[in-house]
Amino acid sequence: MAIPPMPALDSSIIAIAVILASGVYGVVAGKQRLRIFILSIYVGIVMAGAFDATAAPYLKMLGPDQISLVLLSVPILIFGFFGVMHAKHHAKGAVIANVIVGLLAGCLIASAALHLFPTSEMTAVDNGSFIAMMLQQYYLFFLGGLPVIALALGFMKSEKGR
Repeated sequence: MAIPPMPALDSSIIAIAVILASGVYGVVAGKQRLRIFILSIYVGIVMAGAFDATAAPYLKMLGPDQISLVLLSVPILIFGFFGVMHAKHHAKGAVIANVIVGLLAGCLIASAALHLFPTSEMTAVDNGSFIAMMLQQYYLFFLGGLPVIALALGFMKSEKGR
């Protein structure tokens, strides 16, 4: 009996995985690391938009879309996940606020990655995934609203602080 082929990863599955992973990171990491994570997302967005043409001659093995995604991902991985290992005894903040901000950060990562695609590829992704279409439509909301929401939710007290 033949083994059925593995299905290709759908853009919806990838987007949901990024959003959920960021939500879990928000709970585990706490408020301070989540702030640095958000800042690293914005650094990645700027790097992907500004330096993709500059990095292209040095990364010939990658396509233009892949270079943009790498430039978006590198600051997030370096500063967001690995950059704050020394701060172990800081206040974690309210769990629900960290979950909300983490989920919104994941939405920003996914929508920024989708926003980097050319229009023709973005249309194909939008036609194949309702979630990708919604993330792409609300890109500016996530881009401008995340810091405001993070700041507003940052005033919530943790359960231990009450």
